[in-house]
Amino acid sequence: MTNRFLAALTFNIMMALQTAPAWAAKSLIVTLYPHDELGDISDNKIRQDFVQPWLSEMREFSNHSIEVIFKRHVAGITDIPYREMSPEDTYRAFSNATPAQYGGQKSVLLARDSFGPNREGTDTVGLAELGYPYGIASLATYTALGHELGHMMNATHEAAELRYNPWRCETYVFPLRNSLRSNCYRYSDENRASISSYLNETLGR
Repeated sequence: MTNRFLAALTFNIMMALQTAPAWAAKSLIVTLYPHDELGDISDNKIRQDFVQPWLSEMREFSNHSIEVIFKRHVAGITDIPYREMSPEDTYRAFSNATPAQYGGQKSVLLARDSFGPNREGTDTVGLAELGYPYGIASLATYTALGHELGHMMNATHEAAELRYNPWRCETYVFPLRNSLRSNCYRYSDENRASISSYLNETLGR
């Protein structure tokens, strides 16, 4: 009886281990790497000011669970000397140093200031590629994190828009930030649809 019980227990554990990746794939996992220079800003403060508005927006149109993880003091990642590099080089260094991701995992390096001018000479507060798992975002603006996460789930500049809340406001992923306009803290309907489609294809319905 004992041997039979142990054999059944071992089988169940093995099955659980084999199916764990399938369960994990049902959630979007966002790992945030606050740069070492952000030691004076707590994870709770970042979550409250930058993460929670984005999470509230995601829950408006997606039923997928979202897990946000903070990782600090990771050598080679949270100490990247971004002030001495171009935005493109910072993005490349972060992508190369961060552990490999599957489709339902996203990793973002958070920095205090902008990443400097890009190749076009425009000041860069974030950078990501459509559908890719890596991004960099500055806390210099409240919407940079949501902007880059949107790109990482196929949201585009072209589909972003201006709305009213009741003031004129910019949706996440709006290409050029104007300080005279407020933040909508939401994606456009078209970008919501793109993100929903991405999550359904990546994580399942």
